[in-house]
Amino acid sequence: MLIYYAITGISAILGRIMDLAISVSAIFIALLWIPIAINFFSTDEEKRYTAKERLKNAAIGTAIYIMAITGVIYSVFNYIITGKI
Repeated sequence: MLIYYAITGISAILGRIMDLAISVSAIFIALLWIPIAINFFSTDEEKRYTAKERLKNAAIGTAIYIMAITGVIYSVFNYIITGKI
């Protein structure tokens, strides 16, 4: 019974750490999007063009990040290597 409580406690701690890491990284991603958004709605055409170029790269990076967090990348590579889901 003591082992069960220890495993449950460790699992809860790891869950909290994972939630904290995801929250911090989500804030980091949001902060990286702010300059793109500001330049995207600028009246200067050069800033808007630069923002559109950066928008594509930021969107791809965010999609890769989301796939990594949710485990999609692991699942795809696992399927490619082993042939099993």
